[in-house]
Amino acid sequence: MDATGPARLEIEDLLVAFGGLRAVDGISLGAEPGTIVGLIGPNGSGKTTTLDAVSGNVGATAGSIRVDGEELTDYLPEERMAIGMVRSFQDCRLFPELSVEDVLMICEDARRAVGVVSSTIQMPWARRAERNKRQAVDAVISSFGLTRFRHHRTAELSTGTRRVVDLASIVLARPRLLLLDEPTAGIAQREAEAFIPLLRRLHQVADCTILLVEHDVPLVFELCSKVVVMETGTVVSSGTPDQVSRDPRALAAYLGASAEALAVSGPVVEPDRGGEPTDGG
Repeated sequence: MDATGPARLEIEDLLVAFGGLRAVDGISLGAEPGTIVGLIGPNGSGKTTTLDAVSGNVGATAGSIRVDGEELTDYLPEERMAIGMVRSFQDCRLFPELSVEDVLMICEDARRAVGVVSSTIQMPWARRAERNKRQAVDAVISSFGLTRFRHHRTAELSTGTRRVVDLASIVLARPRLLLLDEPTAGIAQREAEAFIPLLRRLHQVADCTILLVEHDVPLVFELCSKVVVMETGTVVSSGTPDQVSRDPRALAAYLGASAEALAVSGPVVEPDRGGEPTDGG
């Protein structure tokens, strides 16, 4: 398997059953290398379970999940991570007592472990590794407008800013395939709008394929080249944002009849220029 560059994802006839409940009921979808594919649908439609099955957090009852043509059925979650698959979660799993810089250093340490003895006696390769880690952390702090929060404890940050730190940590994980689960969950609408340029930046800097689950339909339609609408574990519509927005099945399942539901409203203000988000989270 090619271990560099954006990955290709292929899901075919995926079934995930819990007893008699078919949470995912024979869906097929794909993501071409370097694209962003959005999964939308009502609660309980199977979106997050699909991400869990792709990442290996739940087992597939039947069907096929392939990355770059390689069948992943027998891959453990950690083995999927080793080929560049990264799974985010709705809740930011950060260390509340640590600073933004320290959290990001830990993320980079996890990727580039250096022996304790080598670090302690300052071996040349350990010094180079430490310098490279700091350069990587400096780069993501700058890219995501986190300079003013560098020494703030993550517990002191708003929900939206913690989400930005989470995005920065994802970049440090060097994903080839990113499974992104509701990055705007729990934050105010005006702050969610600021995530459109942030997620574009994540996509550009990480140079990866993204499978995005998100309840914010305007954000999905703005970011994604392909949108998949799910309902009760099945795919009811799939295509470009324009195609899906005109599909009666998508309208009936989730989007509703209101054109306003698909319109992005309000200005887009990036956190580093507009100050810290004030969602109160």
